[in-house]
Amino acid sequence: MLTRLRKLITSAVILSTVPALSLTTAVYGATAPVVTVLKPVTENVSSPLRLVFDGQGNYYVTDPRRGGVSTFNSSGQLTGVLKTPAPPQGIALNDRGNLLVSQGDSVIILDQSGTEVGRLGSGAGQFGKADGIAIDAAGYVYVVDTLDSKVKVFTAAGQFVQAIGSQGTGLGQFSQPTGIAYEKSANQIAVADTQNGRVQFFDASGNHDFVKSIGSFGIKPLEFKSPVGITFDYDAAGGLNRMYVVDTYQNTVQVIDPSGAGGFLATIGSDGLANGQLMIPLDVAFDRLNRRLAVVNGYGYLTMYGIDGTVNAGVGGSSLLGLDPVPARVAKPYVTISGTVGSRARVVVTTNTTAAAASVVYTSATTWKCSVSGLVAGNNVLTVIATDSTGNVAKHAVSVTYAP
Repeated sequence: MLTRLRKLITSAVILSTVPALSLTTAVYGATAPVVTVLKPVTENVSSPLRLVFDGQGNYYVTDPRRGGVSTFNSSGQLTGVLKTPAPPQGIALNDRGNLLVSQGDSVIILDQSGTEVGRLGSGAGQFGKADGIAIDAAGYVYVVDTLDSKVKVFTAAGQFVQAIGSQGTGLGQFSQPTGIAYEKSANQIAVADTQNGRVQFFDASGNHDFVKSIGSFGIKPLEFKSPVGITFDYDAAGGLNRMYVVDTYQNTVQVIDPSGAGGFLATIGSDGLANGQLMIPLDVAFDRLNRRLAVVNGYGYLTMYGIDGTVNAGVGGSSLLGLDPVPARVAKPYVTISGTVGSRARVVVTTNTTAAAASVVYTSATTWKCSVSGLVAGNNVLTVIATDSTGNVAKHAVSVTYAP
């Protein structure tokens, strides 16, 4: 399927007016998130499959067409490509900063320079098709084997421990599982049981016993047609807020209260190509530092959502134009934005409402700021355009919601 996916070609950021979030009234302990559509990552990605964030908001994307793992800083700028011997699939980051990357019949371990320092998948632990990877607090590695319909467990040193599950539809069994995530507050492993349309949880200690199942096959809330990725959202104190499950068939992310039997909170995304919409999504990851949700969009880019009023974290930029984080929501009708600019380039700020952008002030040869006043209640799109002396143009657009 992946070879048939087309890369979405775009020369400008499109801020969608299509709602990214639909809600139901939460009757559980968790609440529905406040979601803001952020700038997508469209450059330097070709065929992204899975991704993982580190603690600084940097992220790593498996991308077979680029030949390995593409590394990005928190602003979305490419910092390197770590080549892999075979097309990569799943990815995880251990406490040493090494990357574990699945590639068919094995999982390789790469250091930050891209040097292979280990490998899983020989003898009793070999794979039919290794996919998602998770690592628990004790360092144990869990690898989904889609063809074998099992999760295979290894020690931090790479020794095979056991296989979880078997082919079937019963509780604790799988049908072509794909994604996996570690839920640290309960010390459990959550597995996207893709063809059975559910997420199953297992104890990460002892014999890795089955704990519970959330969801069933279908298209209603708490039903899935093809769940492929899972991630968890924690508060500043480490408490569990929500679970996000991406469904590649429904083109949505379901937000779920994972406590108990699970409760539906919201749906993020919808079927479409506009920014904030999804088309054949393949994975989901949560950036706890910047509180943003990243979804691998199957048409060749990453869709980014701010969660609970986050700033437009990581809008980043090129050498011509950079934009500092901008508040996604303000309580007063004005905001000041700032960033970097190439030497001798000029910056102009415009708005899509009656809000007025003042003249840009250059605080140094390569930094600028601009005050925007008269924001209208609701959504305001601020567009920043830089033009250098040779006519090169760079553009960023951000959305600021004024909620008096």
